[in-house]
Amino acid sequence: MLKLSFEHLFLDIAFEAKDSFAILGPNGSGKSLLLKIITHELYPKKLFKREVFGKTLTLEEARKTFGVVDSYMEYFYKQNSVRVLDAVLSSLKNSYDIYPFHNITSQDLEKAKELCERFKLKESQFTATLSLGELKRVLIARAIIHEPKILCLDEPTNGLDIKAKYEFFTLLESLENKKILITHDFNEINETYKEIILLKEGRIYKKTDTITSKDLTEVFDVSENILNKFNYLKFLFR
Repeated sequence: MLKLSFEHLFLDIAFEAKDSFAILGPNGSGKSLLLKIITHELYPKKLFKREVFGKTLTLEEARKTFGVVDSYMEYFYKQNSVRVLDAVLSSLKNSYDIYPFHNITSQDLEKAKELCERFKLKESQFTATLSLGELKRVLIARAIIHEPKILCLDEPTNGLDIKAKYEFFTLLESLENKKILITHDFNEINETYKEIILLKEGRIYKKTDTITSKDLTEVFDVSENILNKFNYLKFLFR
């Protein structure tokens, strides 16, 4: 699915992933920066290889290939009153809202309406009035309206309670897109993600399909005693 090799600031990365995968690491380890390079938002000075599904993508092709959900979009839509239907449609125009100069076809409108119905969203409601769980659903609908091959999720459940997290991940599991999950919470990594890339200080600590307590103590720089105190060990094995 993805081959990547580059040097950029404090990141020095080379890896290959053949299916959905997760990138796990502490705050400041470079996870979000790595995702921006994967999705072609950033171009490293030393880019040795960046292939998606066996080919080098143009920026236009990358925008069609990736659907992105990140914290900036969440912040924007909480701070700005954008109609839900327009927020979903805006992805088709590489924008955050729909403006009079945008040409919206009947097919575009039908797609957006279908997604609003599927995700139980009110088309006419404004994003600033939504609960966080509702807004997350808007962001997913917005990310997949152009039918991307890969859905990229950067810390997607921040701020959600247990029930909302469960509903969010249930929604994700219903989607057929390949997925890239960026997270610092290993409890979010399930069988959807065939491989896990452990990131520490801008470098790959390990690429694995099973997380061990040793991995976590090394990557997050904590003792196993601390892991036990937080009762995390029961989540380690899938």
